Amino acid sequence: MKLGLMYGSGVVAAALMALTVGGQEPGPAQQKGKGGPRYSLKDPVPQDPALQGAIDLHAHQDPDSFGPSYGQAARSIDALDLYDRAKAAGMRGFVIKEHLDQSAGLAYYIRKLHPDMEVFGGMGSNLTTGTKVNPWAITHMAEIKGGWGRIVWMPSWDSENSVHKLQRRPPGYVAVAQCGNLPFWINFPKPCPSGGELLPEVKEAMQIIAKTKTRDSNGDLILATGHNSGPEVKLLVQEAVKAGVKHVIITHPLLDIVDMTPAEIKEVVALGPEIYAEFTSQFGNPNAKPEMVKTYVDAIRAVGLEHSFVSTDTGQLGSAFQPDAMANVAKTLRANGFTEHDIDMLFKINPAKILGIPPPSTGTR
Repeated sequence: MKLGLMYGSGVVAAALMALTVGGQEPGPAQQKGKGGPRYSLKDPVPQDPALQGAIDLHAHQDPDSFGPSYGQAARSIDALDLYDRAKAAGMRGFVIKEHLDQSAGLAYYIRKLHPDMEVFGGMGSNLTTGTKVNPWAITHMAEIKGGWGRIVWMPSWDSENSVHKLQRRPPGYVAVAQCGNLPFWINFPKPCPSGGELLPEVKEAMQIIAKTKTRDSNGDLILATGHNSGPEVKLLVQEAVKAGVKHVIITHPLLDIVDMTPAEIKEVVALGPEIYAEFTSQFGNPNAKPEMVKTYVDAIRAVGLEHSFVSTDTGQLGSAFQPDAMANVAKTLRANGFTEHDIDMLFKINPAKILGIPPPSTGTR
C-alpha cells in the first residue's frame, strides 16, 4: 500500500501534510502558516503513561541542514528543547537522527549536560560520507568520545532506490547492491532478475558493524536499512545475519520509499532473532486515514510484537514534537485493541533491547 512519503524539494510542504506527521489538528498554541500548522513548545506536554520510560529511536532535530541541495525540511526542535520536553513527558531517551552527519558528538554533549537521559546518536551513509558506503566513517563514529553513536543507517536520501522515486536528482547516489556489473535498478521499476549482490564495501561495513565496540561505553553498533527497497533490504539483512550483526532495524518499511508488504517484512524479520521492523508515528495522527491505521495495526500484528517497535520520525517543521507523536500513537493502539503491555513492548522494551541497555525497571504493565 502506498502511504505517501515524499522528500523532493518541490514537495516538502505538501509532504509534511500528506504524511500526516505534519497534518495534525492544531492545538491551542499552534499557528497556521506556510507549510501547515506550527507547534509551540508552550503546548502542554503529554502525560500519557505509555511515555514513562519510552525511547524514540528516530528523532529528527536541530542542529541539522536546511537548504536547496537536499530539500530537507527545516527542523522544529533542537536537541536541548527535545530533552526538556521528553523529560517532562517521562521519556527515557531518544536517538538523534540525521541523514547527512554523525550525531555521536551531539549525543555526548547532551549526555554531559543531562546525564539522566539515554541519548544516542548514529550516522547516515549518504553522499556526505562519499559516493560509496564508507566503512571508515563507521569506525570514526564508533571511536568518538563517549561511544554514544550506535545506529548505522544505510543510504537514505542518496540511495539508488531514492533517486528513482524522488523528484530531486543528486549528482550521484550511494548504491548498496549491483546486478552483475550493472546498477541494481538498471531496469527500474523492475529489480535485478538474478536477485543481485551486495557491493564489497557494504559487506566490509557489515563486518565493522558486527565486530566494533564503541569507545568508552563498549556498546554494539546497530544496522538500519535506510531508504533502500524491499529486495535490497533483504540482501542487507541476510548479510548482516551472516556477519554477526547483533541488532538490525528495518527502516520504516511501510513508507512509500521502502514500500514493503507485511508479508515481506515478516519474511525478513524471520531471518534472525534480533531483527526489528520500525513503525513510524504517522498512523497515530488524529487525521490519519482509517486505511492507514489499519495497514499499520495489521502489519504490527503480522510481524509480531517481539520484532516490532514504534518510533516517531518527526521533528520536521510542522510536525508534532516527538513525545506528542508517541502519545498519539499510544491512543491509536489502545483504540485498536493493544494492551498496555503491548505498547510497552513497542515503546520501551524492544527499543532498549536494540540499544543494548537494561530493560525498563518500572512503568511496564
